[in-house]
Amino acid sequence: MISCEQPLRRRSFLKVVGGAAGLTLISPLDRLIGVAEAMEAPLFPVDGRVASRVLLEARSMGAGFSDLYLEKRTVTSMTLSDGKVESVEQGIFAGVGVRAVHGDRTGYAFADSFEEGPLVDAARNAAAIAASASAGLAPIIFRAETPTRVVRYLRPFDEIGQDSRLAWLTRADAAARGFDPSIQQVTVTYTDEMLHFAVVNSEGLWVEDHLPLLYMRVNVNAAKDGRRGTGQERVSQRLGAEQMDDDAAGKAAIEAARMAVAMCDAREAPAGEMPVILAAGGGVLFHEAVGHGLEGDTARRGSSFYSGKVGQVVASERVSIVEYAAMPDLRGSYNVDDEGTVPIESTLIARGVLRGFITDRISAQALDTVRTGNGRRQSYRFPPLVRMSNTYLPNGIDPVDEMIKETKSGLYAKSLGGGEVDIATGNFTFGVLEGYLIEDGRIGSPVRGATLVGSGPEIMKRIDRVGPDIKFWPGTCGKGQWVPVSSGAPTLRISSMTVGGSAES
Repeated sequence: MISCEQPLRRRSFLKVVGGAAGLTLISPLDRLIGVAEAMEAPLFPVDGRVASRVLLEARSMGAGFSDLYLEKRTVTSMTLSDGKVESVEQGIFAGVGVRAVHGDRTGYAFADSFEEGPLVDAARNAAAIAASASAGLAPIIFRAETPTRVVRYLRPFDEIGQDSRLAWLTRADAAARGFDPSIQQVTVTYTDEMLHFAVVNSEGLWVEDHLPLLYMRVNVNAAKDGRRGTGQERVSQRLGAEQMDDDAAGKAAIEAARMAVAMCDAREAPAGEMPVILAAGGGVLFHEAVGHGLEGDTARRGSSFYSGKVGQVVASERVSIVEYAAMPDLRGSYNVDDEGTVPIESTLIARGVLRGFITDRISAQALDTVRTGNGRRQSYRFPPLVRMSNTYLPNGIDPVDEMIKETKSGLYAKSLGGGEVDIATGNFTFGVLEGYLIEDGRIGSPVRGATLVGSGPEIMKRIDRVGPDIKFWPGTCGKGQWVPVSSGAPTLRISSMTVGGSAES
């Protein structure tokens, strides 16, 4: 998430006092300092002459390709806990990354500036890392390209006031507390950002784009008759402030409160091998346990558990895996990737058969396949890597109620929490935030402390039922860098899986 980044150029702070009933900004700012001035000037003060010089400098020691990633990102973050605003943070992050590529060698450097001198210095550093035999360089003729905008928004965040943001947080707090007297604590975290970027390369590409992103998470703790429960819900889409209409904050808070109250009655989860039904939205498990093995950089290094298996059966015939960034509204969506490539819809597994991998420029060349538009980066301070965007299991045809009825006993995992995954093997451990026993073909008692343990490639072969109710989970994926993603799945059943629990047998 953005909070993982350090301030790069300019950051301003607001101090807030008061409780939920009366919030007062000591230093009121209705918009981010500097945004209005910045938007009136050219977005990136780098013209074709400067870009050409920097790109050629990056290739001056023999690199066959070079590119620039120019970025300006405006961010506002807030946290509310126990009815009081703990922090309000605003800032601008801006600079340029320079990459030089020659075969398998990549040089990368960045500048916290748009001025020509620092950019040339960064280009020289990148060139030295990717050095080869020098080559004659032809002048670059740029072609401006405008991406088809799948990601659209109505109300940009720099046009809304701080009062609106504070109202969303306080609405979430009030809705959660009003759900049930057992609610003890509510914490709401919120971030919105507007990203403007350009990709310029030595092949003459010049493409600019802008992307909004909002993230709200509501955490709720409840206590009832000495028993405690926790709940969590998120709001996050590639939309502007309009996604908070229709009481999105209140609805998320009520769902988090419902989960917390329900889990107050939970007993300790049993342990052992059993059928597991994952409710719609559990795609995060497959994103982590399988998705990283479908990224082209691991495949070209031979470190993926799917390396060399294209055309082979790797999952149940009921399972397909699709990756596609150009889907409207989802958290992981974008119009072009961070290399300037328009993303394509990629079916990675089709009815159990491995069809291919997602790629960036370097992995596509190494694997002799197409670029899928999955070169992504956390910010201009990082080179692009092959990363998932929106990865999902498409809908099946198995009715969910019948799926449950035909399962005599097992675990119904309604919501997953955090976990640990070895991306080299696919072995994983995931916590279950909200889980229930399946007893005699019905959803029974809630359980706490359940964990799902297994191997991603093996679990893929045990999926024997897939429902028609796909739902996407908004998250943030770490792979040395953090990027927003969405993971989708309908309700599905895994015929046998290891469940960790602490109930006495």
